[in-house]
Amino acid sequence: MAAGLPLLGVTLPQFSTDPGPAVDACLDARALGFGGAFVFDHLWPLGGPRTRPALECWTLLAALAAAAGREEAEGSGEPQGGAPVHRDPGGFRVGTLVTRAGLRAPALVARMAATVGQVAGAGAIVGVGRGDLANRAENLAFGLPFGTAAERARVLEATVAALRGPQAGTPRPEVWLGGTGPEALAMAGRLADAWNGWARTPEELAAGLAGVRREAERAGRDPATVAATWGGQVLVAPDRSEAAGRLARWGADRPPAEAARVVAGAPATVLARLRELADAGAAWCVLSVVGGPGAEARALLAAAAGLPGRGRNG
Repeated sequence: MAAGLPLLGVTLPQFSTDPGPAVDACLDARALGFGGAFVFDHLWPLGGPRTRPALECWTLLAALAAAAGREEAEGSGEPQGGAPVHRDPGGFRVGTLVTRAGLRAPALVARMAATVGQVAGAGAIVGVGRGDLANRAENLAFGLPFGTAAERARVLEATVAALRGPQAGTPRPEVWLGGTGPEALAMAGRLADAWNGWARTPEELAAGLAGVRREAERAGRDPATVAATWGGQVLVAPDRSEAAGRLARWGADRPPAEAARVVAGAPATVLARLRELADAGAAWCVLSVVGGPGAEARALLAAAAGLPGRGRNG
């Protein structure tokens, strides 16, 4: 990865009936030298029309694992077929940010993650969260229970425990726990490989990581083994003026608090913020591109950061 930067991942387009753009964006990110691609777990757009289609999280993730894993193997000259190929987990990764505990039984999530890891040849990154009241209608519309906050927390803990349990003969998933409340920080410290702070400032991320590591120490874990990761909305444009115009247009129909959290600017400005997040403890930054074409944003950032692009099938 480029000097001073964390590993960079991207989220993929999912509000569609066509998986092609998501697979293409994943392979483009891999070719440009990004570290991974991530999918979310919504059954319709939050705050949007319920009739708008959404590609299902884990089904799409399996397709991404197959496509990215195939390119990793072809690029390295590894044989296809036969025994599973367990590649270096430092290679391109696929994962969720986040999958929601409670939509699926904990043991089922663990088996799906193991299967995705087998297909990809490297353990999946499984960001997991308990959801909030904005998800209630989603659950109920699909006949799924939506428990109290305490009930959802118990299911989340069971899901993390299942993911971190033994899965013989499969690459181990890396588990990130999302959330910013005290319970989420405590659970991340006790159980997870990393805590994900969505849209946190560098100062907020550093404070959250300190809290997570205090909880890890209380649980008898080495606090240094629990990482922080960051995810958030990013707007990248060729220059500062274009970025400001795009942000104003994009933010016109969004809550001011959401728009204020967007990391926006020319590539150098965005990369400077990502370096600040790395200094605050972020091992990964996962970028959800808004306000412009995802392909343009990925290309601008990759060029400015000097990412080690590997090309398609290479």
